[in-house]
Amino acid sequence: MRTIPVARHRARLAAAIAFSLILGAAPAASFAEMRDTDIICGATYTEDVRETEDRPDLACQEAIVMGKNGTVYFERDADKEVKIASITKVMTAIVTLENTDASDELTVDHRAATVGQSSADLREGDVLTRDEALKALMIPSGNDAAMALATFTGSKIDPASDDPYQVFIDAMNAKAQELGMEHSVFSNPHGLDFDGWEGDFHSTARDVATMFAYAMDNAEFRALTCDDNPQITVTGADGAERTIDMIERNKILGQEGNIGGKTGGTYEALQCFVGAFQRDAGGEIYTVTLGSEGDEQRWADTLALANWYYDHVVPYPVAPTTRTCGEGMPLVARAPHADWSDKTVDITAEHPEQTVDLFSLAGDVELELDLNELHGDVREGDAAGTIRVMQDGTEVGRAPLVCAENLDAPSGFDWVMVQIDRLFRLVSGRPAQAEVRQYAEPVNAHDLDMA
Repeated sequence: MRTIPVARHRARLAAAIAFSLILGAAPAASFAEMRDTDIICGATYTEDVRETEDRPDLACQEAIVMGKNGTVYFERDADKEVKIASITKVMTAIVTLENTDASDELTVDHRAATVGQSSADLREGDVLTRDEALKALMIPSGNDAAMALATFTGSKIDPASDDPYQVFIDAMNAKAQELGMEHSVFSNPHGLDFDGWEGDFHSTARDVATMFAYAMDNAEFRALTCDDNPQITVTGADGAERTIDMIERNKILGQEGNIGGKTGGTYEALQCFVGAFQRDAGGEIYTVTLGSEGDEQRWADTLALANWYYDHVVPYPVAPTTRTCGEGMPLVARAPHADWSDKTVDITAEHPEQTVDLFSLAGDVELELDLNELHGDVREGDAAGTIRVMQDGTEVGRAPLVCAENLDAPSGFDWVMVQIDRLFRLVSGRPAQAEVRQYAEPVNAHDLDMA
């Protein structure tokens, strides 16, 4: 018999009490905290001193916020190997979607129908489509659906195997390795970790975010995770159709920008959630909260992370400058005219009011000019190149630049004088034409955030 340390036993007991209250009055939220070991954009609080308002207030044990492009904005013990409960079903859905067809039908066997705990109310002998089974997996977090899908999909992966269930588990772990989930091991398709399902299987907040981001790139999974129709139809063993009304476990679906997610919860994992958010500005992000004590705290932690991220997204001007040209247009730069030795053309942004959304805590901003070489007669509005907004070495936005004035190419006497001037410049070691002067200067994104 496995011996459970006293501290862990107490934690499980507290969690069990919380579980018993989920369907009734929710437990009070735990005290949130700010840890000096928490990391914002690669730096701990002690390495990069942060104001209190720059730090999310969380009570969960592990967490992460990741952007659609893989950028990590926040992490708390994100590489700690822990149980993730029913978040496991995200991998179950991935492997199923990649190895089966929407038109496939499966039959619920005895093992699936009797697995227990969270259920989609499937019965032995029920026949349903793959997509209905996936809804039963994701919406009510059906362990019965997970088992049925695992056996069915395993038989599709290796029709010759006499253990299709194990084939599926092996496929889950192979997919995890393919995705770079270096700290993840799966041993069942549902995430139960008690009543005979104990084992050395685990994941991390970072791996969960990686897995979920990958899943959200699949249009079928994306539709599945935000499906707001909690009903499926199955055909029973007696041939009669039956409609099953399911309970949506994601209590924030459609709220605060949440476009989907997956819950999890066991005595050891406590309450967990991985979710996708999309608001007006700031792009799509994925939040992971593991080890929240109680259902209420799970949602509080999740929304604290999402709000923290979006609250620090600022509209950053693509052409920040205090100088003007022409009719009050922002003077971004003066670019040399290649046909003259000493003349420049005022350059401005094609859309002076344009901004790009960036996360104000993600690092220093730099502006880089990619200017066209100007020849011949230049006219106001001619394309002049691009200004790129860089944050911490990564491009976060760009904008087109145009000429803000007219300048004719030299001709006749002027052309002769240019050649003479260039000869003198060559002899004296001076450049053959005027140099670029940049007037757009980066402003502090955090100052915009605090304004």
